[in-house]
Amino acid sequence: MTRDDQDRLAAEHVLGLLEGEERGVAERLLASDASFQVLVQQWRTRFAEWDNTASHVAPSDALWQKIETGLEPRSAATARSVAPTRREASPGLLQGLWHSLAFWRSFGMAGALAALLLALGVGYFAEKATRQPTLVAVLMSETNQPGAVLRTFADGRLELTPLGDMEIPHNHSIQVWTFPDPNGAPVSVGVVQTARTVLLDPSNMPRPHSNQLFAISVEPLTGSPTGQPTGPVVMKGTASTAL
Repeated sequence: MTRDDQDRLAAEHVLGLLEGEERGVAERLLASDASFQVLVQQWRTRFAEWDNTASHVAPSDALWQKIETGLEPRSAATARSVAPTRREASPGLLQGLWHSLAFWRSFGMAGALAALLLALGVGYFAEKATRQPTLVAVLMSETNQPGAVLRTFADGRLELTPLGDMEIPHNHSIQVWTFPDPNGAPVSVGVVQTARTVLLDPSNMPRPHSNQLFAISVEPLTGSPTGQPTGPVVMKGTASTAL
């Protein structure tokens, strides 16, 4: 389970949205995984900021009096007829609540808090959706070993993550290319000089699609001088829909 998966699980656990297998997973992690416990506490702290905005409203004496008035004492005889007693008591109870300012104030605060939590939850999961990759390409080396992973996102980002001990030759760079049109010329999407996760520039190409080919070539330090690959192609792979 990735860090993002644990973060989502922790947030949904605090909101009480988990059911079935995911709920069991969260409870097991909460009992045994210190990092998951930290995530849960962080989400509780975030939600507590909104909980604290709702002040406690105690029922007024008038409300309690109306409730007591609406509940008639039960005798041994009336205890045998529970349903009629409840029907007689209900109008008094409901009438008391209907005319209670404290009740409606509490009800309004609870509704506002629920709406706020709902908006927060929608925003959280919408933001999470933009961080989930839409396409993934594993770029393989000449020895058929995975050398890098390229991911595209719904918001247009294109991210390259080197794998293993990928090295860039001294005084050279690697340049990432793609083929939006399988029969067309390659399009550069970034020059990388350090073996680390980097964001590439997809502005020169249409939105990537499944089975689109990506490749990496070794180029001069500032990239290809011709706009086309000039050095050896050391990795390549096609994009597929992310799970």
